[in-house]
Amino acid sequence: MPSVDLERASSLCLSPPRGRMAGIFGEGACALALRALARPLLHGEAVVAVDGGNRFDPYEISKAARALGGDGRKALSRIRVSRAFTCHQMEALLAHRLAPALARFDAGLALVIGLPETFTDADVPYMEACRIFRGCLSALHRIASGGRRVVLVGRGERGQDVEIGRAGFFRHLVRIADPLLLFAEGAPVFRASSLAGPPLSAGGC
Repeated sequence: MPSVDLERASSLCLSPPRGRMAGIFGEGACALALRALARPLLHGEAVVAVDGGNRFDPYEISKAARALGGDGRKALSRIRVSRAFTCHQMEALLAHRLAPALARFDAGLALVIGLPETFTDADVPYMEACRIFRGCLSALHRIASGGRRVVLVGRGERGQDVEIGRAGFFRHLVRIADPLLLFAEGAPVFRASSLAGPPLSAGGC
């Protein structure tokens, strides 16, 4: 199987088709997504991020911006970050605050980090978690259908998620993400229904 060109794949994940949500999941996914943001931020694009995994690292953006010959502080000035630590907080941000923030900052891209991670709290009844999850997805679908790009980023599935019966949230996001860049068992896999042409491979592979 040809290897995946991570730079191109992550760049494509920042531009999902209208009405679709892209996904970058697995070990190293967050750092990769943040580095990929440097280029559009340097080009003047505004981004609104919702961090549910407490893994937003501004250094990744700054470092990537400098590698591109740009100003890391200028790139970071164009991104707004809100954090959620529970699924209830995540729903409140996505359903009530994300769309107004995108409009207020004239941002075309919403980066949602750690959505499924906020649903691993076993103290939240499963049916309630499912209701909240559906509310989060509905809010994101409205935003994506309205023409803004939605990119979901998070870690991969963990054994403890399976043990407590919460792995389904992550698996559902993997099914619906388009494009999808997934780091599974160390080997990245890229999928995009709208991508025409040969598989997205690294040059010479």
